[in-house]
Amino acid sequence: MRVIEGQALGALTLLMVSITVYGISLFSVRQPVRESQIPWGVQGPGLMAVEIAGDPRKEGVYFLPEGMTIEKVREIAMIPGTNDGGRIEGVRIFDGLVLMTSGQGEMRIGKMAAASRLVLGLPVDLNHASEGDLSLIPGIGKKMAYQIIQLRKQKGAFRDLSDLTAVPGIKEKKLNGLKEYLIAGQAP
Repeated sequence: MRVIEGQALGALTLLMVSITVYGISLFSVRQPVRESQIPWGVQGPGLMAVEIAGDPRKEGVYFLPEGMTIEKVREIAMIPGTNDGGRIEGVRIFDGLVLMTSGQGEMRIGKMAAASRLVLGLPVDLNHASEGDLSLIPGIGKKMAYQIIQLRKQKGAFRDLSDLTAVPGIKEKKLNGLKEYLIAGQAP
């Protein structure tokens, strides 16, 4: 089959028009811009990692100055609402805090998920971590995570990280490697 010159020229023109339309469509599609009124966005000394959830325009993790109150965060982030019946009045932010907002302006306080904490370089609390949370930590597999949970059930709570040496496979060297990932906070 022989292609005549007119057909080849027509196919080439069609191809060029298609590429042009496709190229223009790539540049004209706008990605949603997430604006934030909170000026702090870089992790550093003296800053606390705080996650805001519930409002898609404000959601994210922010690094805020130590000692800041939740009311001040609400004011800076322009989160409308009430004073929550005094529940958050005077409450200071802490590393790993989650502020969950609702459409009605209510705000609840929670703690960041273990995976988020680890990504941000924040330690996970042994007394609140689940078996799945513990298995995310380098050096702790599913079996060891299970053993840690069983030890926590027996003890009631970990008072210090050195309590982990009662778990088979955790000696001083391994414990030193886990110290950057774990803390023994308050009992649940």
